[in-house]
Amino acid sequence: MKILSKIFITGFLFIGFAATSQTTSQALSKINTEGFQKSQVMSLISDLSDVYGPRLTGTNQYFIAAEWAKKTLESWGVDNVYFENYCDDCMGWEVKSFNVEMTEPAYMKIQAYPYAWTESSNGVQIGDLIWIEHYANLDQVKKQWAGKLQGKTILIGSAPVQNMLFDPLSTRFTEDQIKEAEKSIVPAPNNSLSHNAGDLDLIGNLDMIFASMVKKDDAFFAFLKAEGALSMLGTTPFFPGVIHPSGTYNFRESDEKPIPYFAISPENFGKLKRLSVRGMNPKIKFHLDSELYLNPKNNVNIIAEITGSDPKLKDEVVMIGAHFDSWHPASGATDNGAGSAVMMEVMRIIKASGLKPKRTIRIALWGGEEQAFLGSLAYAEKHYGKVKETTRKKEVEKISAYINMDNGAGQMRGIYLQGNEAVRPIFKSMLEPYAYLDVNNLTIQNTDFTDHDVFDYYKIPGFQIIQDPLNYSTVTHHTNLDDLEYVPERDMMINATVIAALVYQIAERDSRLPRED
Repeated sequence: MKILSKIFITGFLFIGFAATSQTTSQALSKINTEGFQKSQVMSLISDLSDVYGPRLTGTNQYFIAAEWAKKTLESWGVDNVYFENYCDDCMGWEVKSFNVEMTEPAYMKIQAYPYAWTESSNGVQIGDLIWIEHYANLDQVKKQWAGKLQGKTILIGSAPVQNMLFDPLSTRFTEDQIKEAEKSIVPAPNNSLSHNAGDLDLIGNLDMIFASMVKKDDAFFAFLKAEGALSMLGTTPFFPGVIHPSGTYNFRESDEKPIPYFAISPENFGKLKRLSVRGMNPKIKFHLDSELYLNPKNNVNIIAEITGSDPKLKDEVVMIGAHFDSWHPASGATDNGAGSAVMMEVMRIIKASGLKPKRTIRIALWGGEEQAFLGSLAYAEKHYGKVKETTRKKEVEKISAYINMDNGAGQMRGIYLQGNEAVRPIFKSMLEPYAYLDVNNLTIQNTDFTDHDVFDYYKIPGFQIIQDPLNYSTVTHHTNLDDLEYVPERDMMINATVIAALVYQIAERDSRLPRED
């Protein structure tokens, strides 16, 4: 009798396991069919980049794009689609027209794009060029240049190091790089896959970091303005021909706006510097017609849900997200239209597959990420509690996980575990069906400086996807080349489908993902 009981129990357990396994297998099959054979992800990224890009924080164009995303999600039957405001004093800024030229000692069309939130020029202006290489020590700059800058255009910074293009512009992670990351046993500071890694309390020190990294030049800008300088020209040591106007963050209404400020190509910067050093007095002719305005309704996060089906678990949430805003000189395709399109496609795949996950799946498309997580941080403070305060709202305990995508358009290769060792076996099992795509690599390492950091701060399991770099850091990131031409279709389809499968499985678990200590 005992033997028969054991056989019965064992058989029952086997049948139960097989049924569960088959159910998961069937669900993944539906997800794969929808994601690989009926994909709409390239249509989404085409709309986001070609029609609704760029999406600079605070602008009317951003809000138009947000309305498109809201209507698109609603058209799929996704539940509870709405906006949440995140900023009341973030200003919009748009370019109507501009031009930059050297007229003496010989004519040269200068490859340029204005930095955001800089003032208009009030018509065409012409002035001599002055090169100021070192300007970190403002007292020294004032001592040398006070009274000498009226009516001048300022070339600021050091000339980029010569780049002969011996290195490839686009790469994928090698097997050795992936293995090295997987062997890591501590989260920081050495990360072979990401330069943005560390053990710093990023969110708790955000004001200090923002001031030291991106607002450090404001006093110098104010000095030039007070001295009557006409404009500024700067560059970034990027690859040849690439213009990188990611240098002003004066987006709040109370911020002082710099004089007309243009990013120019490394080659043009080098020539202007050399002419200036030789005393040949380059003369710069330019105009900038731009508009600054405050329209707080533009500053919204886009939120939507697929409501959970389990009466006990539907109040728990699996969140996915990507930042929806972009920089202004191109269409914002790889940063971060690609991430936004993928996460929207995740919602479409799950909904179109007819699956009914136990937990609620919530998407958040964040505004203001480029201005230090404005959208995700405002959301977190509203729903989870204030930064630097120990009191937390109960909603924190309802979030099982947050998964973010914001590293370009390259294929998913795995997940940064962000120091959370307990999720390794869970993710390993969930990603195993997609091992043939090489998307199941896991590293304990951190990666920082995007919206998952906010959730990690609140001890919510927050993760960023490992992605092949392609040409993100060499060509497209915050540049005039951030366009659809650099978004590979196969990579996007894999990303959306695998994340949909991962999110569905997290939503089906009996328990939430384990927290970090």
